[in-house]
Amino acid sequence: MAQSIHAVLNRALGFLEALLTPARGRHSAAVLRRRRSTRVRRYTPLPAPPAARAPRPAAPLTPPRAHIPADDTALVRGYYRAFEDERDRVQAEAQARLHRWTTPAPPGDLLAPAPDDLADLRRVTRQWVAQQNRQAVAA
Repeated sequence: MAQSIHAVLNRALGFLEALLTPARGRHSAAVLRRRRSTRVRRYTPLPAPPAARAPRPAAPLTPPRAHIPADDTALVRGYYRAFEDERDRVQAEAQARLHRWTTPAPPGDLLAPAPDDLADLRRVTRQWVAQQNRQAVAA
């Protein structure tokens, strides 16, 4: 009996001790803190600021040292021109879209039929009313 009580108490004290001690292992908060590398010295003095340079005196422009062939320049210019054309096309499409969205609506009732459609509507309505009257008389 004393041995079983001792075993139960040891188990309960071990559980209580585990609850009260800080967490250990790979998922604990202490492990998640960033550790400093041991290869880096922790407290090193800051480097001295670089010496201020004196501004260079303005020199007259000199011609380029090497001749650049015009053929190579034309190839590069064509490459850039393609992108400039694409940019211009996209910009024009965006401007047109913006213009379509911001144009004001025409004045008047937009849901009303056109005036020439009203004459057709009146004619069809009169025919339908006449037909309904004939069916009522025949019945």
